[in-house]
Amino acid sequence: MVLLALLLVAPVEAGPIFASVEPELTIGMAGTWSRFHPVTDGFWFFQGAGGDYWAAHVEDDLSGFNDQERIKLTDNGQLQDNQVERCDDGGWLVAGSYTLDTHDDSSAVWRLDEDFGLIERFVIEERAPEREHNDPVVLCSELATGIAAADAQHRGSTFVDVSGDTPIESFLPEWNSMGGSMAVRASDNRIIAAGVNDPRGSSSISITVYDADFEEESTTEFTTPQGASFWPQRLLPFGDGWVLAYLDFSEIPGAGEVWLAALDADFALVDSIQITDNGSADGRPWVVRKGDTLVVSYDRDIQPRAALVRLQPDAVPENDGLLDTANSANDSGDGADPAGDPLADCACGTSTGTHAALLAPILLYARRRRRS
Repeated sequence: MVLLALLLVAPVEAGPIFASVEPELTIGMAGTWSRFHPVTDGFWFFQGAGGDYWAAHVEDDLSGFNDQERIKLTDNGQLQDNQVERCDDGGWLVAGSYTLDTHDDSSAVWRLDEDFGLIERFVIEERAPEREHNDPVVLCSELATGIAAADAQHRGSTFVDVSGDTPIESFLPEWNSMGGSMAVRASDNRIIAAGVNDPRGSSSISITVYDADFEEESTTEFTTPQGASFWPQRLLPFGDGWVLAYLDFSEIPGAGEVWLAALDADFALVDSIQITDNGSADGRPWVVRKGDTLVVSYDRDIQPRAALVRLQPDAVPENDGLLDTANSANDSGDGADPAGDPLADCACGTSTGTHAALLAPILLYARRRRRS
């Protein structure tokens, strides 16, 4: 059941991209890491609960959640932070962090088919406190399929690609992945990464462009209108630009108000809108698009929440948003032409293999500070 929250979003002024924010909805059961992905007959709704990650179908208005019909996606029992992305072949990549000795010292990923059947499970690392396994960043695309982990000193990140028989590790010294996001710009096969210099709050959000070999090409920073920001957790292709979900900075650890920013093709800020106004207590922001509507999800007080954001008619991209990947995954499973719209909604890919594998620990790497 979907319940209207007692606290409604404050009135907002419409901009060139975002028209209005509808009242907040309460979704699912007690839990966190609320995410949505669109399908032709509604959405798949994901949330973390009871140490694992789950999926359930809901309607276009986000109603119809049935806890008896939830699908269990992982088999860990002690997951703390989670993430999910749609893959180019229609399947899914789920990541989770967990604790063995010290907080969030381990992580694993699950490669699932389009019906959530297990293809492969990878343990990325265990008992490795030198990296930030919490707030995982995942990418599932033909360019790269895997998970990024930040250095514990926030001086760079390592992306572990699990699409082949042997994991490939790429060190990204210019990007702090913790709490960030990745997507693919299909028009030129570039990997785009969003992050902040300080995961506890930064005056600007950085957008870094990598080629298919994770060689950095450029970094652009834009200042958010409300000041310090963090957790830019979903970078969503939108026409020839982008929509980014993030939090503003608050004195409450790990929480803030949810915002959306619209960026043009050069990552310049075009429009922004505040989604929540609840005393800076929201976390783990996310956004997807279906038609003329964005679904923004987050959680507060260990309960998934969501708000529908209507777009200005002139701002709606030509595709319907059902391709919830930056390349071509088709949520309806009808085998649509991957070349249809190169800038549909997400970050995605393919993977092979049918057995679980234990990956080698992420290589130690030289420290290098972000260039000015």
